[in-house]
Amino acid sequence: MKKILPAALSVLAATGFAEEVKFQYEGNPLVRHIFTADPSARVFDGRLYVYTSHDQSDSTNDKHFDMLNWHVFSTDDMLNWIDHGAFFGLDDISWASKQAWAPDCVKRNGKYYFYFPVEQTMIGVAVSDQPTTGFKDALGKPLVDKKWSEEIVGREPIDPGILMDDDGQAYMFFGCRDARVVKLKENMIELDGEIQPVVIKGIEDHAENEKGFYGEAPWAFKRNGIYYLVYSNGWGKNSTMIYATSNAPMGPYQFQGDVMTPSGAGTSHGSLVEYKGQWYVFYHDKTLSNDGKRRSVCFDKISFSDDGKINCLEYVKPGNKK
Repeated sequence: MKKILPAALSVLAATGFAEEVKFQYEGNPLVRHIFTADPSARVFDGRLYVYTSHDQSDSTNDKHFDMLNWHVFSTDDMLNWIDHGAFFGLDDISWASKQAWAPDCVKRNGKYYFYFPVEQTMIGVAVSDQPTTGFKDALGKPLVDKKWSEEIVGREPIDPGILMDDDGQAYMFFGCRDARVVKLKENMIELDGEIQPVVIKGIEDHAENEKGFYGEAPWAFKRNGIYYLVYSNGWGKNSTMIYATSNAPMGPYQFQGDVMTPSGAGTSHGSLVEYKGQWYVFYHDKTLSNDGKRRSVCFDKISFSDDGKINCLEYVKPGNKK
């Protein structure tokens, strides 16, 4: 196995508690100097940013994903990358103390809105004038809280993913085991209307870890008039990222198939993004640790067929040849 620290690693600067690190992509995994997971890839002003959760180096199977903070990485050529450090964490949140899980971030009206789940029961939002630093908890309380009603928010209101539609309306998808969606107001820190279940047709008889079963990790985007909902179908060795499509942002959605073959990490959480005319899928595996609690972000090119279907990516474990 290749060493975790990239040869091109260099420390640049420290801003607050977030230390920047430069490195080059040497093939998957993308990030090798720390453990990262749940990548949310976004393009802001011509630069690609990837927001991730951060697995602790001493995490083991007897710990329940005990992450403390989030990292953001960026590039303008897919080769040279910057780890902008732990730009936001549990220490910045007065109402939560554990489980800094899968995040997302979007830009609107010159500000950046960072959505984060904590304690397996709540979703918060932070805001900044910059994409990599300066984030402050916007509300001082959750944006979504299981205490409201499990029937409304679902069993585990985690994994926020934001869809910005062409008309300016923002939608937040979220939920483990129970898929949910809600509109956001233009200020991006208030819900606009009722939280609704996401209906996915064609999965009624699908079992956990198989086919179109809804597990977690919703990621929604629009391409050529089609709305795509990418998500995980469970937590087994054969679970993976799958997808459904719709002609309306809040559904109903129709199950279509796999985004990629299983990476074997146990969890499957990722994102699809178009950057400079090429589509990419970001995901995680456990190549560096062989432990599903210490994961590593990867990416590959991905494509679509003429009818809008995603051409399933064949996952190849780093170091193996096709």
